[in-house]
Amino acid sequence: MKLLKCLVLFSVISCLCGDLYAGPASSKLSALAESLIKGYESKTEGKATLAVFPFASEEKLQKQRVGFAVSELMSHRFVAHPNFTVVERGEINRLLSEQKLQSSGVTDSATAAKLGQMVGANALLMGNLNKVDGLYQVNARIVNAETGEIVASGYTELPVDAFADDAGVYTNLVPQEQTLGIYGVFNYRHNANNLQTFTDSQWGGQVVNNPRAFTSMMAGGGLLYRPHRRIQINAEVVTNIGDGEYVEQVYYYSSPTPGYFVDKRKTKMTSASLMTSYVAPLSAKWNYNAGMGVQFLVSGDVPPGLFAKAGIEFRPQSRIGFGVNLKYEFKTVEFRSEWSDNVMMRMNPLSFETVLSMYF
Repeated sequence: MKLLKCLVLFSVISCLCGDLYAGPASSKLSALAESLIKGYESKTEGKATLAVFPFASEEKLQKQRVGFAVSELMSHRFVAHPNFTVVERGEINRLLSEQKLQSSGVTDSATAAKLGQMVGANALLMGNLNKVDGLYQVNARIVNAETGEIVASGYTELPVDAFADDAGVYTNLVPQEQTLGIYGVFNYRHNANNLQTFTDSQWGGQVVNNPRAFTSMMAGGGLLYRPHRRIQINAEVVTNIGDGEYVEQVYYYSSPTPGYFVDKRKTKMTSASLMTSYVAPLSAKWNYNAGMGVQFLVSGDVPPGLFAKAGIEFRPQSRIGFGVNLKYEFKTVEFRSEWSDNVMMRMNPLSFETVLSMYF
């Protein structure tokens, strides 16, 4: 329970500290969004439902998804503000697709106001951008969806290189929803296995079992699917690699002549799991995740058990991710002797994982 509280606290801190990792371009767009918020609040009272549209740009920049990236980075500041409720990106994309405006963007306030009303928004974030001498020039505005009036406007310039670093996740063609991926995973844990020595009787002799500390390493892979930009489903299979010797067994026998021999049991486990997790950005290249799932041991007479995971992922580009996770199993995995009910192996519920993912 203490670990679960730590996992929850980690997720909350991650949410609150995301802007600490923002790059220079993200910081400028956040400042631009803040100026728009102040301008809007100076003229309007109460809370607003905001529809965020991709910023209009020339065809080459549209193909690079620069306008989408600018609007997405700015939207983070509005999502965090208590006076704004931001319409889901999926709803905006669906509407733009129906109106055949995905590639060209929304260029005039009247059209944007009409579309905003269709998704229940009373305020719109829109704008346009140009590329001039190594800079992106960004003009942004908040528009009243009922009147088409520009309530607040602002301008900033972004170095192209800095923007590419901050917005790499958004400027490639990996979708934010309906995302598919494959990944490899390596799981490591140290098991104290501090159990009592016990003796079993079998085959006319005795077996003295000496449980011992051991390290278990498991490797495998899985498939992931994001039906929603914040929700991820994982199906995974992992199996043992290396030799985790968890008990030393001394067999004493009296026939045909008295004697003994020593054997060592090694871990042999394969597990399959299904997990649902919440995924959110810390910055343009960093994500955090937290979720729960159910695990099935294919080998061993162990019933299914629940587990929780929390971790972070670094994406140097949106098709590739490197992640680290903490995993906690709520049901302790134990193996018992086949000749008695004594426990000879007990796994540590806490383990550490590294993950390499590819997204499509």
